[in-house]
Order: sequence, then structure tokens, then C-alpha cells
Amino acid sequence: MLSIRVASALLLLPVVLFFVYYGGILFALFIGIIAALALNEFFTMMVHEGETPLRALGGASTALLILNGLLQEPTLIVAAVGLLVFGGLLWELLFYHEGASMQGWAMTMAGVFYIGWPLSLAVALRELPADGLTWVVLTAAAIWLCDTGAYFSGRLLGGKLSGGRRFSPRWSPNKTWEGFFGGLLMALAATTALSHWFLALPLWQGSALGLVLGLAGVYGDLSESMLKRRVGVKDSGNLIPGHGGILDRIDSILFGAVVAYLFALWVVY
Repeated sequence: MLSIRVASALLLLPVVLFFVYYGGILFALFIGIIAALALNEFFTMMVHEGETPLRALGGASTALLILNGLLQEPTLIVAAVGLLVFGGLLWELLFYHEGASMQGWAMTMAGVFYIGWPLSLAVALRELPADGLTWVVLTAAAIWLCDTGAYFSGRLLGGKLSGGRRFSPRWSPNKTWEGFFGGLLMALAATTALSHWFLALPLWQGSALGLVLGLAGVYGDLSESMLKRRVGVKDSGNLIPGHGGILDRIDSILFGAVVAYLFALWVVY
């Protein structure tokens, strides 16, 4: 299984780096495709729960948010939220039938704010006037290194230091405290060094960024694990061999993109 995961990652990495490097509309289109696939997986999981999400409405709202990430035009956010709220209400008015639930509309909004909004901030992060490319690469590297460090720390120590106690036995029983701290330390160390070299951030800012990105990655991973267990599926999809679905691969990036964008605006710029 590990060999398949590594092979898939190595095949996808050049494709991702191509779009990240060129940025602009190419990156926004790439993120739009990722968002569409991830949203479809999320909505399919909600169908397992008996809900009927409004897929077209969710997709259109997400497209407007991603376009705002590229163009930085606030009216697009208003349009996206307006479409999501008032478009959903119009759907319920026109197509309501006895016994139907409004939870599908709620799940549509949840999908857009869980997937579409964070991915639009990934586009906005790439479009920062200075060092946008570096910020995106640094964020992805921190998330990936945290995940990698957690995997190998957990495998190497296997609960020896924590007496076998699990980090989140309900939602992700295979995760250990050793893996949690190992991944966090790797993300913190790498981000501190890389942000100092490539962004000239003071060491304390790089350390703070590594800490919050590591925690965001863990939070995102656990959140998706919780969603999958609540609906009774192992993976969000089967698009990527050895990894599952698109949402399985970007769950940590979703939270990391929000943290990195806010950190860049509030602390650095």
C-alpha cells in the first residue's frame, strides 16, 4: 500500500507543481477542478446519509468564490453567498414536496464553506503581490511534512512513549500521540527554516507559522475522518490509487490554506 501511495504522489507532484508555478488563471482553473471533484465527493457522502444536496448551486457558488480569489473582487463574494442563500431558498419554494427535508440545502452550504471557500483562499494566497508562489509551496510543504512526520513517528514509536494511548480513538484510532508530536515538530522545524530563507521572516514568525500550519493540518485530517465515520465510508472516493479520493488528499490543505492566508495578511503584510 505504501508503494502505491508513493507512486501516485510522485506522478501527481509534477502536475501540481506546474499549475502552482504558473499561477494566475491556470492555477485558478486547476483549483476549480479540484474543488468540483472534492465537492462531488462530499455531496456523495451526504447522499449516503439520505440528504439531497443541491450540487449545481454548490458548484456555481464555489466557482464565484474561486474567481474572487483570482480577481480580488469583493462583489463576487456577495454574489456567491447570495446565490447560495437565496438560490437555495428559491429552490425550496419552487420544488418543495411533502416529506422533503431542508437539510440538503444546509449540506450544500456546508460543502461550499468547507471546501469551496478554503480553496478560494489558496488561489488568493498564490495571487499575493509578493512571494505568492513561495507561500503556496511553503504551506503545502508544511502540511505534507507534518503528515509524513506523523506517519513515520507513529510507526517508529508505536505508542511506546504514551503507553499505547491514542490521539483520537473515536475518529482516527490509528493515530498516536507520538505521531502527532512528531509531525508537529517536523512542520515547525521545516517551516521555521524555509520561511527564514525564502521569505526572510523572523525566526519567531516562522516558528509560529509552522505551529499553526501543523495544527491546522491535523485538525483538517481529523475533521474529514469524523465526516467519513459519521456517514460510514472508508474513503471519500477512489480516484487516486492508494490515497482514496480528492477530499482525502486535500483535507489538511483546506485548513492550512485559511491559516496561511490569514497569517500572511495579519502578521507579514
